[in-house]
Amino acid sequence: MTFPYVTYDEDADALYVGLADGDVARTQNLGDLRMVDLASDGTVLGIEFIAASAGVDLDGVPFGPTVAAAIGDSGLPIKVFA
Repeated sequence: MTFPYVTYDEDADALYVGLADGDVARTQNLGDLRMVDLASDGTVLGIEFIAASAGVDLDGVPFGPTVAAAIGDSGLPIKVFA
């Protein structure tokens, strides 16, 4: 798999940006609609955005510019707020 990658589940209205390969050891909540998946060594593996069709807030999100570029490159009609 090539990183970063973007997946979108229309039924759940959930967007996921994968940043690295690995096993998720824990998930850090960045508010109600944003979650960061972390490996046991702290590596950021990916970021999930809930209610993504309303736009995603990148304030405080690790690797924000990379995440914004991946969403933009995905061709999905998702607004990005920074």
